[in-house]
Amino acid sequence: MSIHKPPIIKRPIKLQNNGSQKIVYRVIKDIQHLKNNPQVGTATIKGKSCMVRNQGIYWVVV
Repeated sequence: MSIHKPPIIKRPIKLQNNGSQKIVYRVIKDIQHLKNNPQVGTATIKGKSCMVRNQGIYWVVV
């Protein structure tokens, strides 16, 4: 019997802080499909687990 694993993808995440934008590639896991928003997942950025959400071709930190 196989164990169900959550989907894992590697996608660019757009970080925005103080007016500057930075794009980082991270592994996104625990992806959930919500009713209003297409996808929400978690990613580890600078050692911290962050919620990210799909926005166009990039993911953004919630």
